Amino acid sequence: MTKTAFAFDLGNGYVKAMNSKREVIAPSMIARESAVGSSSIFNILKRSSNKGYEVFESQLDDNTKYVWGEGITEAVAPESLIATYTHNDRYTQKRFKLLCTFILAELASDFTDEELLDVVVVTGLPSQEIGTEDERKFKEFLQQKHVVTRNGEQRMINVTDVRIVEQPLGTLLKLYMNNEGQFHEELLTSTLTLLDFGAGTTIMDTFKNFKRLPEKSETFYEGMNDLHRTIAKELEKQHNIKGLDPAYVDEGFRRGDCIAEVSERKKYAFEVIAKRVIEDFVDKRLAEVDRTLTNRDSVDKFIITGGGVNIVKDYFLEAFKEANITVIQDSQRANLEGFYKLASLL
Repeated sequence: MTKTAFAFDLGNGYVKAMNSKREVIAPSMIARESAVGSSSIFNILKRSSNKGYEVFESQLDDNTKYVWGEGITEAVAPESLIATYTHNDRYTQKRFKLLCTFILAELASDFTDEELLDVVVVTGLPSQEIGTEDERKFKEFLQQKHVVTRNGEQRMINVTDVRIVEQPLGTLLKLYMNNEGQFHEELLTSTLTLLDFGAGTTIMDTFKNFKRLPEKSETFYEGMNDLHRTIAKELEKQHNIKGLDPAYVDEGFRRGDCIAEVSERKKYAFEVIAKRVIEDFVDKRLAEVDRTLTNRDSVDKFIITGGGVNIVKDYFLEAFKEANITVIQDSQRANLEGFYKLASLL
C-alpha cells in the first residue's frame, strides 16, 4: 500500500500545510460555527459567499461545529476567534488538538478513503521541545485514526507514521536536500546557524554535519505575537482605545500599510510605534543570541527564516552586521517545504 504524505508547520500565528496536490496557509485560530452568523438571502437564492473557511466536526468535541480556513479572520470577529497560541501545555490543549484534526481533514479532502489508510505526517516543534514529554504526547496524539467531518462529509485518516523534527530544520532540508534525499555538501561540512523568527518563538539553531549543536542553540519564547501585542497596547494608550485586538496589527503588517483597521471609521496608523517596538525586540533577541553564540566566527553561514522575517529583516541586518548571511525568500513557507520533502521520501 502506498503511503500518502502530509506535512504541516503549526506556527503560533499561522498554519502552513501541504500534500501532493496543494498548500494551505491559514491562521492558527478556530471558531465555533455560531460565531459566523447566517444569511437568509444566500439561503433563499441558493448562493454561497466566498466564505474562506470550512465547517468541521471532531470526535474531540462531539456535537460542536467549528470553522477554520484562510479567511477565518474576515468571517469571524476577533473576540470570537479561539487562538491556539500558548506556551503552557499547548500540545495537550483541546483547541490545539482540534486545529490539528481540522488540518488533517483539510489535507485529506483531496484523497479517496483508500488513500487515507496509510498516512505519513512530518511536522516540527521548537528545538528545545524535541526529545521531551511534550514531543512524545504530540506524536502519540497524531499517530492514530482520526475521524473528522468536513462540510458534512466524514472521513477517517489513519496516521501510521509521524516524524517530528526541529522546526528550523525544515529550512535546511528545503535548501540542501533534493527530492531524491541527497544532501548538498555544504550541509555536511559547514557550520550553519539559523534564526527562525516565528509568531510565538525566536529560534536559534546551529547545525554541523547535519547535527544540532546544543551549546550554540537556544529557543527564545518571544515572537511576532508579542510584538503585535506591544504595538496594540501602545495604540490603546495613544488613542484611548479599549481592548484593541493584536490581530488588527497583524493584518496591518500583512497588508503593508501599518494601519490597524478596526472599521472604515476607525483606523490607526502604527508605523512610528512599530519602528521603535521592532528595534527594541531585535536588540533584545541579539543580546540573547550573543549570550548563547559567544563566538560568531565559528559559524560559516547565518540563515534567516520564519514568518516574521519581513517585519524585522531591515533592522536586524543593520544591527547584526554579518556579511555571510542568507535571508530566505518566502520565509513563511520554508520550513513547510522541507518537511514535505522529507514526508515524500518516507
